[in-house]
Amino acid sequence: MPHRVSSFFKYHAYAYDLPTDIKKGRPALSERSLSSNNSIASVDDMPEQPHKRLSFPGKHSSPRSSTKSIPQIQPATLNVGIESPPLVFYGTAANSSGALLSGQLKVVINEDSITIDSFKMRMAMEVVRKKPFHGHCKECEKESTDLTNWNFSQGSLVLKRGQHNFPFSYLLPGTLPASMKGILSEIEYVLRATMTTTTGETLKLSHVLDVKRAIHPGESPRNSIRIFPPTNLTANCQLPAVIHPIGETNISMRIDGCVKKDSDNKTQTQWRLKRVTWRLDETQKMVSPACAKHAAKLGKDVEESKKSVSHQEVKTLGFAELKDGWKSDYSGPDGTIEFEFPFSIKTDHPICDLKTENGTEVSHILVVEMIVTEELAPISKPRQVTPTGSARVLRMHFNVVVTERAGLGISWDEEQPPLYENVPASPQHMDKAMYSTGLSFLTMRIFHLLTTAAETRPLNNDIRSCIL
Repeated sequence: MPHRVSSFFKYHAYAYDLPTDIKKGRPALSERSLSSNNSIASVDDMPEQPHKRLSFPGKHSSPRSSTKSIPQIQPATLNVGIESPPLVFYGTAANSSGALLSGQLKVVINEDSITIDSFKMRMAMEVVRKKPFHGHCKECEKESTDLTNWNFSQGSLVLKRGQHNFPFSYLLPGTLPASMKGILSEIEYVLRATMTTTTGETLKLSHVLDVKRAIHPGESPRNSIRIFPPTNLTANCQLPAVIHPIGETNISMRIDGCVKKDSDNKTQTQWRLKRVTWRLDETQKMVSPACAKHAAKLGKDVEESKKSVSHQEVKTLGFAELKDGWKSDYSGPDGTIEFEFPFSIKTDHPICDLKTENGTEVSHILVVEMIVTEELAPISKPRQVTPTGSARVLRMHFNVVVTERAGLGISWDEEQPPLYENVPASPQHMDKAMYSTGLSFLTMRIFHLLTTAAETRPLNNDIRSCIL
């Protein structure tokens, strides 16, 4: 059939393609009847084509698709409401008192009543290794450690329609690491609740907690001294103890020993600063241990070091180059160069410093490079310099601690109200005699003030009578 349709459009689409007798006029009646009979006969000789049923979209729909469009009403819904402040570990892992978590697990019953067989919730620290010991093993990739758990129903529990709150609280130890999402691994704190009814229905809830660490900066800045032998150059650096993911931090530097004088030739050799570059690198380390199944395959005679794989990645968080902005003084006995420059983290989602017991570690290093050239000049005219052609690269490394901003937040143990022994003593109790004496003295004092005011300012008769 398709080839006949194509032939029809091919040979009879235009008038100049028709036969000559058709172009001249209409055929006779006999010819027309004969042709019509032939056409009818040809149609009858054609084989019957199976009839196809036309379907319109949206008119006929299967019962399965219709059931999916109807929303399924669950007997109950779970939700978590956190009432405590943000979870922040104040201080280092050695001296932090932890973070206090408190909230309520909210259950909304949509039916008249349901009977709960078990209702539990646990808090877990989940570690995901992006480069596990075995690439296709889920146990090598993920590790979950339960910190605590809550059992809200000791037996069967009947809940009626409405909202029911179940409070919970937990003190996170300060030795735990903060939440992080790095190149090699991820650390998350998750609340997982499970409720099972007597009919066999199970409701689950997962709520991720964001745990941070904030280290208070010291009162005094950090000072560091670098010596560059065989020259007499000495760099005195002053930088803050900690830096933050957002914002700029200034570092000041002074270079001494830039001038070496030769009294015999009345000349001096001086170092001129040409360029300064800084780079902030983030180093991530991770140890991927083998799970129990793959550790057993290695055998008992294998060393413990071979049952795990170490990984390390270095990422640059910021970089800049300075070609001016410093002050040089070669008139002194040693000569000095002083300058100050800001540095900051220029990438999104940096990771704060942390170190865990399982080998995960994140650290930051600030690398400062200075290029100095040697010049020769007369002592009397230090500006008439002659380059000697020698140059040096002075490189310095500083360990930098990246942490969240503490702000005005304080640790949970400092927020507690004062105890009874911390309340100061109350004022001395006054007996009736002391009270009457004080009251009479106050009355006389008020009468004296009013009398003085009446004598200095004329008052009407009503007020004067009240005073007297």
